[in-house]
Amino acid sequence: MAMRPFLALPTRIVVYGVRRALWLLPTLAFVSLATFLFLSYVPDPAVEGGVAAAQLGDARVAELRRRRFLDLPRFANTAPADARARAAAAVQAIVNGGNDEADARRELVRLGGAALPHVIPGLDALAPEPRSRVALALAPLAKRMGLTARDETTNPERAAAFWIRFWNDREPEFRDAAVRSTVRRLSQYGAGTRAGDLRALDTFVFEHVIAALAPPTDSTSLASARALVDILADVTERDDRIGVNADMRSARACVDRWLAFDAVYGTDFKTLTGAARITAVGTETRYGKWLLFTFSPRVAKTAEGTPVLTSMGRRARVSLPIVFGAIALAYSIAIPLGVVAAATRRRVMDLGVVTFVLALYALPTAVISVLVANIGGTGSLVVPTMILALSLVAAPAGQQRAALLGALYADHIVAARARGAGLLRVVLVHGLRHAIVPTATLTALEAPMALGGAFVVERVFSLYGLGEATIVAVEQRDIPWLMALSFFAAAAAAIGVFLTDMVYAVADPRGAAGVLDNRRRA
Repeated sequence: MAMRPFLALPTRIVVYGVRRALWLLPTLAFVSLATFLFLSYVPDPAVEGGVAAAQLGDARVAELRRRRFLDLPRFANTAPADARARAAAAVQAIVNGGNDEADARRELVRLGGAALPHVIPGLDALAPEPRSRVALALAPLAKRMGLTARDETTNPERAAAFWIRFWNDREPEFRDAAVRSTVRRLSQYGAGTRAGDLRALDTFVFEHVIAALAPPTDSTSLASARALVDILADVTERDDRIGVNADMRSARACVDRWLAFDAVYGTDFKTLTGAARITAVGTETRYGKWLLFTFSPRVAKTAEGTPVLTSMGRRARVSLPIVFGAIALAYSIAIPLGVVAAATRRRVMDLGVVTFVLALYALPTAVISVLVANIGGTGSLVVPTMILALSLVAAPAGQQRAALLGALYADHIVAARARGAGLLRVVLVHGLRHAIVPTATLTALEAPMALGGAFVVERVFSLYGLGEATIVAVEQRDIPWLMALSFFAAAAAAIGVFLTDMVYAVADPRGAAGVLDNRRRA
């Protein structure tokens, strides 16, 4: 006796669809990894160019490697370098002395107020002479913070006592909750004395000021952004400010530069604890930074300063109608051609169809586009869509012809012909129903391939779609745009495969049910 199905057929198709949809998640994760690995091989300035790299100097090479995230591991960072780790390394280098001490002193000043909670409490544990050297290294920081007793910070016998006394008096101010509250009031009510209070804490406030910073949209938000940027410029000594007479566009560009700076250097001024430290294992990696610069609305910007996703959405309004319109038109032409060729096998019509399809396949899209453009093509999307469709006809037409030829020799169709069924009825009613399913499979792979052809016709007809932007991105090495485009093209292919599977499940429910039954028995 046959095994009773464990679920009704429609329900089993739904379960099959859900399972296939869940497979999209690991598929898209794999796509992002593959795209990252393909685009992440950026030349290392430490080894690139030999003498040229040596002429840059160690500091410049280190900066270039940092901006390209070459100092980070690829996928997992078990020891992210936050303010605590960098401050400890700088203090240790100063204590040890030697050739690295000068760089360590500069690093300690660069870390600024963010390093003080980790440096000053440990001064008492040092021997007198190393303690004095560490305290003296903080003298430039005291000047930047506007501390009044600057003479003490440069006195070898009094510098350590000054910083210990400073910490005993000011330690309660170095609290995240208090800084967040001050930044919030500054953003809402303007600068006043609040800006001075934040500057007094130096880079300890960097994380919270950046969190409150957003591209301005009106005069009120412009004033808030200017005040926040001024604080960032003061505490980091990075002279990038919003001018008094700056327009909205230049102000937003300045904010974008600071957000990009935070994406590269922001962890230097944070102390990672708890969940933030666990998250940093993935985010403080080369892969994590690539994802940030590709998909984050705050950081992912094109070379022109436009958010990548916004720019891609605007450009897609030109490219996607061409791509999917061409696919629809190509298949509406290819399927009838394949049917005619199969029905007239080894006849003149069959030979004519095959010759026509091969000619379209052999003729480059660029050649057709240039010829039509010289004749007088317009800037509308109709002509480019038709040209791109012609280049896509060959594959589905050949597939349809082969599939239908196989179906016409199936036993049930031979039997139908023997009972007197006409050729037209056999082809359209019996054969095409089964033969069209393999042809539909090709649609899953057409979108990424058609996108490449769309780039050509867009260029020839001066259409400002994804193609034109991608060519500019290649010229300017705009990696965020290229990675986002590669990811979404591959994601479209993965979704296309899923939709094709669902077409199969609806067209042949027994196939989907059989897959589930086999998995259940396994």
